[in-house]
Amino acid sequence: MISNELILQLLEKAGLEKYKQSIATWIYPTAQLILEPVLDTYIPVGSSKVGGNPDLLENVNWPIWKKYDMTFIAQINLDECPFELDLPCGGLLSFFYAVKPMFEDIEFFGDPDTCHVVYTEVDQLDRLIRRETPDLECVKMKSNKISFIPGLSVPTSESAYLESQNLGWNGNIVDYEKYWNVFLHEYRKHWDSESYINRLMGHPDQIQGDMQVSCVKAYGEHTREDMQDSKVRNQIVNSALKWRLLLQIDSEEDKTGIMWGDVGRIYFWIHEDDLKALRFDRVNCEMQCT
Repeated sequence: MISNELILQLLEKAGLEKYKQSIATWIYPTAQLILEPVLDTYIPVGSSKVGGNPDLLENVNWPIWKKYDMTFIAQINLDECPFELDLPCGGLLSFFYAVKPMFEDIEFFGDPDTCHVVYTEVDQLDRLIRRETPDLECVKMKSNKISFIPGLSVPTSESAYLESQNLGWNGNIVDYEKYWNVFLHEYRKHWDSESYINRLMGHPDQIQGDMQVSCVKAYGEHTREDMQDSKVRNQIVNSALKWRLLLQIDSEEDKTGIMWGDVGRIYFWIHEDDLKALRFDRVNCEMQCT
């Protein structure tokens, strides 16, 4: 696994030494999730998986958006992750997304209520039951068990992190190109990855660009017009720094039966303050594709 020290050395070699102190604080631990198709009945209740039927407490209502039952995406048993992430030390995280209306309802995109995350605490895990998807028309993912591969991730080429350092198309373009074309190129040589990337925590493998500012706008803190004012935009970017990737799921259609748009990915995001408080009722999900 690549180390913090090597990442900082790669920054120096790319001519980005003056950004080391800032970027060092944004080197986040991450887990790549390797999927293996298996019948849902062979996965124990409460174990980590993608797709299939979720394990929930009996009194938890199935998440809906408008008239649509959400699709169960994944559940992560935090005790099964064999290394430390910026997550609770135990319990079960269950992820849902309103897949069916994605291309049926014009109000879908930009609405944070199209996703839902349930956190089941450790002392309640023995009360979990496997729940059947209530609506036969609901899009359902095929079940896969999960293996975890540890790693360290760095800010992507377009993110609030880099923009806060004046690195971007509207900032220091020379250093920005060093980060994008030199540093990230060398960094990826030290990171083993399959063609599909499912990820828990860390930084996203984005397809279209920054999502942190979109999270700020999704919760109504600012409008699109605010972005045109440089002073207000700086405030928005500083606020966006607090949004963290929670889960990324790729278009492994052969394993899950689902493609996100045109070979895209979905990304669940959470605010740092909510994560620390174990509040998972204010999550935003973004879909990006080619």
